[in-house]
Amino acid sequence: MACLVDVNDWMRANRLRLNADKTQLIWLGSRQQLEKINVADVQFKSANLRPLPSARNLGVILDNRLSMVEQVAAICRACYCYYQVR
Repeated sequence: MACLVDVNDWMRANRLRLNADKTQLIWLGSRQQLEKINVADVQFKSANLRPLPSARNLGVILDNRLSMVEQVAAICRACYCYYQVR
């Protein structure tokens, strides 16, 4: 996809390197919009990117419908574990 190449070029111009093996792909949209997408995998560099239902970006878990359900669940798990240890 052209946008991945653009991001990679921008990162290289700013002396950064994109790790294709750790790159995650997520399609964002409503249920109806997501049903219209029929792309299974995207080839980028040496990696074969498969769309995920959720992805982590800077510690925040985003799901494909932006409902924040997984992020709230992760925070609740972390808080529960923290207070169980104390």
